[in-house]
Amino acid sequence: MGNVRKLSFEADAGKISRRQLLQGIAVAATAAALPLPLEAAGFKGTWVNQYTYVAPDLSKTVDWYIEVFGMQKGHADAKQVHLWYGDTGGDTLMVVRQAEAGEKAPRIEKFGFTIGDWNRGAVETELRRLGGRPRADTDKGFWFDDPDGNEIGVFATDYATRPAESSAEPTLWKAVNANHIVILTEDYDAMADWYRDLFTLRQTRNSGRDTYLWLGDSVWIPTVVREDGMTSAALGTLDHVAYSIETFDKESVEAELQRRNLDPRLDAEYSFNCVDLNGFKTQVCDKELVIFAEQRPPRGA
Repeated sequence: MGNVRKLSFEADAGKISRRQLLQGIAVAATAAALPLPLEAAGFKGTWVNQYTYVAPDLSKTVDWYIEVFGMQKGHADAKQVHLWYGDTGGDTLMVVRQAEAGEKAPRIEKFGFTIGDWNRGAVETELRRLGGRPRADTDKGFWFDDPDGNEIGVFATDYATRPAESSAEPTLWKAVNANHIVILTEDYDAMADWYRDLFTLRQTRNSGRDTYLWLGDSVWIPTVVREDGMTSAALGTLDHVAYSIETFDKESVEAELQRRNLDPRLDAEYSFNCVDLNGFKTQVCDKELVIFAEQRPPRGA
């Protein structure tokens, strides 16, 4: 159904001909008649595994994220550094990569998801059946493309091992997870259907322009582009990442963001929109932000 909606949208926008529309609907109808073995293949998304932040200055960006969000440093070389969240339910890896000469930065490219019950052969077979053209990343993961052309990955829980806990004094804040990540698309319903079905995700709030798909304590949010806007695939970047910090006090968070000239704007009672040191769209959030947005009772209530 999501593919048909997307084809209709493209036809209305003049991007495809009527003949292409009818051919696409026929293909979608054939696919709909086939069995759906996704759950049988064990595709259960459990966590945001990783994403890559392309930085204009690798060293300055790494130092800033360690200072502000208490990221833990792992592997490091001249081209990239691995930073780890203090996750509460899994391990998320933020790969900070030095932009090459002439490359657009800052931006966030390629992102991956942890799936449970990893079986390399079964995963590769299913991705090939879906037309994903999987590209191996060690024996613990694959990269492929989503329907919009964004490069995404699926990985085993033990794809990478975070470094030992640091004994250093706490920095400004402690980022515990990616509160939510926003991806822009022309048809958010179709995109949500694809991600939900592939990773067996729980889908909640639908605002009419975005929807929530749950991965542990993180939310993946397909969002429709604004008028005359561009998709994440066309832009080559996710829209933004929101960081949950361990202790959120609205007044002190706002004061610190102002002190650092990071353009804080109150988004909700539990969150500030801002930018990072490179001017990339960012949010600093309380762990309860998404629960508040969905108007659900607080944890423990």
